[in-house]
Amino acid sequence: MKHSRRNVTAALLSGLLAVLLLSACGPSNNVRLLPPPPLDASVLPAPNAPRVSVVTFADKRQDQSALGVRRDKSAFVTGDDVAQWISRALADELARNGMQVTFALNVNQARSGNPDYLVTGQVDEAWLRETSATDLSTNLRVNYVLANRQGRLLRESLNSSQSRSGLPSGAAAENLMLETLRDLVKPMAQKIVQTIQAKK
Repeated sequence: MKHSRRNVTAALLSGLLAVLLLSACGPSNNVRLLPPPPLDASVLPAPNAPRVSVVTFADKRQDQSALGVRRDKSAFVTGDDVAQWISRALADELARNGMQVTFALNVNQARSGNPDYLVTGQVDEAWLRETSATDLSTNLRVNYVLANRQGRLLRESLNSSQSRSGLPSGAAAENLMLETLRDLVKPMAQKIVQTIQAKK
């Protein structure tokens, strides 16, 4: 009898330890917004490449204090600027596509450089959800406008969402947010470049 009670106690303790270890390895409530890898020094714009200025997008999320929700209903938060994170990633992606790109904090600063094209926009959603100890999902949604000196050329709303299952880790949430960001800015940059090239 004593022997089986010890086994039950040992099993309960090891189960509790496993749960604690799993939760300790999971993402923390504070999520860093990782930037995409820096531009390769060998990527240079063509001498006559259009000059594009990307203005920091406006943050129009309903709740700017939270980045998402965990399964225990506590909030994911970040110390990083969500709108700048997305805008800078777009600027880098445009540079990768051969544009001469500058990054501006506001429209007046952008116009002072007399660019050929201006990209403005707003972040409507940036959300991270932990649905279980092993499942995370993300959603990013933006509206953006491309304009030249004559007026608006393109207005579009873009959305990117992903989900991932796997062993919980502190980097899982950060890496999933980064992958979702890449999936958002690549088609955005391609559409902008195609629109600019069509104007030539």
